[in-house]
Amino acid sequence: MRSALVHLATRETPEATLEAALGWLEQAHAQRADLALLPELFPSGYRYTDAPRTPWVLAQLQDFARRSGMTIACGVLEQAGERHANRLRVLAPEGERAVYTKLHLIPAFNEPHTMVPGEKPVALELSGFTAGLSICFDLRFPELYRGYAVQGVDLFLVPSAWPAERAAAWELLTRARAAENQAYLLAVNHAEPPFGAASLAVGPLGEVLGRLESEGVLVVELDPALPTRLRQQFPVLSERRRDLYGDLFAQPVSK
Repeated sequence: MRSALVHLATRETPEATLEAALGWLEQAHAQRADLALLPELFPSGYRYTDAPRTPWVLAQLQDFARRSGMTIACGVLEQAGERHANRLRVLAPEGERAVYTKLHLIPAFNEPHTMVPGEKPVALELSGFTAGLSICFDLRFPELYRGYAVQGVDLFLVPSAWPAERAAAWELLTRARAAENQAYLLAVNHAEPPFGAASLAVGPLGEVLGRLESEGVLVVELDPALPTRLRQQFPVLSERRRDLYGDLFAQPVSK
């Protein structure tokens, strides 16, 4: 599967940001990408007054997915009753495939007071992979990714708004989540301050397959057979001591 990371700066309006995103998506399409990943809250950042424009942004992206044949995974800010929600939506040519609401809300950006938390992990089949969805701060909770892995997930999608000042932790955590679970991980970030940590494509051995440190698009080739082969050659997940700490999810992951 050819996957595109779109390292994008949020503009002054959702309309301007979408225009920039569509330009990078066209480049990804020209490079024959099957999947493109946009950052967390990409049209607006934390500008809550922009949330009413999100349905329009999603409609434009869905139209692009339909015309291009690409699948687009994008982080967006949405109204959720009297509060808001930090969501990842996966838009395929045939329509929306999955919706994930951020499980772990970050106090540093006041999310627990302004947003509703997600209630369950979400995974979907995607071009030979089983992809587990997460957002930014989720990276600091390894049990989420291990829970995905023991249920067969071999690709993690992580749109983010990760500050540049914590870039060392960002790279450490993305590579660790991939290596410890023998899975690919795609982590795409905002390009503007105070964010700006590099967008990363990480392989199932924890190796960095590609990085973007300025606004642009990076296309990487992912082999769906590789995680399975590695898990067979060097068993890790099968050696878990379930007698000591049991299963991580109360029920099978939502797909």
